[in-house]
Amino acid sequence: MKSIQAHFPSILCAILFCVLNPGAKAGDPSLATAQTKAEVIATLDSVIPDLMAKARIPGLSVALVWDGEVAWEKGYGMRNKATGEPVDTRTVFEAASLTKPFFAALAMTLVASGKLDLDRPLVECIPKDSIESAMGHSFDYPGFRADWAKRITPRMVLSHSSGLPHGQRGKPYPILFEPGTKFSYSADGYFMLQMAIERLLGEPLGETMTKRVIQPLRMDRSSMVWDDHFSANAAVGHSLLGISNGSVRKYAAANSAASLYTTAGDYARFVASLMTGSFPGSPSVDLMLTPQIPVADSVSWSLGFGIERTSSGAAFFQWGDYGIFRNFVVALRGERRALVYLTNSFYGLAIGKDFVPVAMGFKEDFGLRWLRYEPYDSETSTFFYAIAERPSEESVRLYHELRSKNSPATGEDVVNMIGYELLRNGARDKALIFFELNTKAYPNSANPYDSMGEACETVGDLARAAACYQKALDVLPSDTTRSEASKARLISVFEKNLARVTAEKKPE
Repeated sequence: MKSIQAHFPSILCAILFCVLNPGAKAGDPSLATAQTKAEVIATLDSVIPDLMAKARIPGLSVALVWDGEVAWEKGYGMRNKATGEPVDTRTVFEAASLTKPFFAALAMTLVASGKLDLDRPLVECIPKDSIESAMGHSFDYPGFRADWAKRITPRMVLSHSSGLPHGQRGKPYPILFEPGTKFSYSADGYFMLQMAIERLLGEPLGETMTKRVIQPLRMDRSSMVWDDHFSANAAVGHSLLGISNGSVRKYAAANSAASLYTTAGDYARFVASLMTGSFPGSPSVDLMLTPQIPVADSVSWSLGFGIERTSSGAAFFQWGDYGIFRNFVVALRGERRALVYLTNSFYGLAIGKDFVPVAMGFKEDFGLRWLRYEPYDSETSTFFYAIAERPSEESVRLYHELRSKNSPATGEDVVNMIGYELLRNGARDKALIFFELNTKAYPNSANPYDSMGEACETVGDLARAAACYQKALDVLPSDTTRSEASKARLISVFEKNLARVTAEKKPE
């Protein structure tokens, strides 16, 4: 359906994060044997190009923190596969969600100075009309949990326990659970805290981060907004199919959840400053890295980072995912060691299991198992590579092989995602094949028919599009994958789609 195509990067992240759910394997223990700094660097330098080739990753930038200092940084591959331009240590990548702990550290300096109270409700810090504008309705909107909204604090936002959504929209604005009771990742929460801090300091977040963090740490290739000086050496993202549109997103306003542009070396300087107590503004790093809310058996969330209890100590980590940029940072504060790597690829997190243990020197997965991204050698990744690289017949043959094994690679949402990715990149015939495969595999689900209808409409086959939209309407009442509230909303969507193509059809 259109909402999936319109919000492709965030939906893509959700699918890979939740639907495939294969359980990424821990890193190969045989790799985590290097002990000295020179041995670790030499091993990384050896394994990274091979892993990039196996995972079809065009470009990667990496930095290693050793004994609290940035000991090594290097670029590999291409910042743009179409042009072949190389990645070097000054190549700027989109940090995506690595922005969140970067912003959290600033927030903790305001806590340290007494300007920000972690437990003061945000509604007391932000004008009511600003909050209502962000939500899309007033506090007294029917069904809205205003009582919950009024209890959300900076502590809850930074630990992702606010109950605020992660891009979901609707009326009433969804608050997913009683604030402070459990974990749910939320970019919306970080934006709300950003509004509070901008009001508190009286200036845009981008200016604050530049003056208070980026310049003092000498992160000269970093910014919370796009800088035209980056144009000559900026990475462009590459999709599931390994394709890039050749452009870079250019944020004009800072976004505390996602807008940081940086290099691996610059971001490593930020992480090193937390481990050595040299972050400007002297935040309480002990407080920042104290677990606030449990997430999984060994994972909790602090005031900015994920925390995993390991046999090597407490590791703090964060991943970044904009679909076409996938990044990772992990640090052992006790060891004063950290790894930062940035990629311009959908497959960037597929290689973590094999080289993060090398860099960290311990046989641990450091948050990667909990994240559950597909490893590069899984059958799902192999399926994706095949779709990108092989003719339609071979891709379809592999689809049927995997389908016979009930592979998660052929799940409804995954194949739907593949169809849209093909459609977006001009492979219309192949897209139609996969959309049709999905309707046959899930004949009692309405969404595959709606997506097929959109694909047919895109290629100009309005009669077939109308038939698909009608089928979506026919199937929807008995669709067990949808709640009644969702069905009520989708009826209107499907009816509008059908009416549109019916009106557009030319008389025979």
